Amino acid sequence: MNLLVFSRPGIRLYQELRRSETAWNALRFYDPKETPVGIIVKVSSLSAALSLASDLKYFIRKFGSDYLFEITPGMYCTPSVARSRYLEREPHPDPWPWKIWYLVKGDGSLVKYDTFPQLCNHDRDQASDEDVFEVLCSEEEFTVCRMCAPEDVRSDNL
Repeated sequence: MNLLVFSRPGIRLYQELRRSETAWNALRFYDPKETPVGIIVKVSSLSAALSLASDLKYFIRKFGSDYLFEITPGMYCTPSVARSRYLEREPHPDPWPWKIWYLVKGDGSLVKYDTFPQLCNHDRDQASDEDVFEVLCSEEEFTVCRMCAPEDVRSDNL
């Protein structure tokens, strides 16, 4: 289980968290790693990840653009899905019915799509200055993402 926090464009999240005594006290036992998109923190369980995200909420809002939970290698979920998995503790549908894609552009800006972004003309395994994350989301988050998607990539226009 990992907590992935995306940096705002132009901000090195790891450095900002190191400067804050409060943030670093919350992180010091987790050994966060700086990544091109922000930081990733390895935690032992979903409850620990939810707790850490709650402890860092102020700093995530101030220096970050969003955060996700990596539930299995390469598979991420939004905070609302993580909370529901933790609280309900029931089997979830497989395959998960709602997914969105996070695209982190070369300048650090984060864009969400309701379909795999066709603007990514590279294979997911190829090196690129854009990072794409497949994210399990709630039905409500999917609907909002679909309504807010840029006109040129809406699935109903394809």
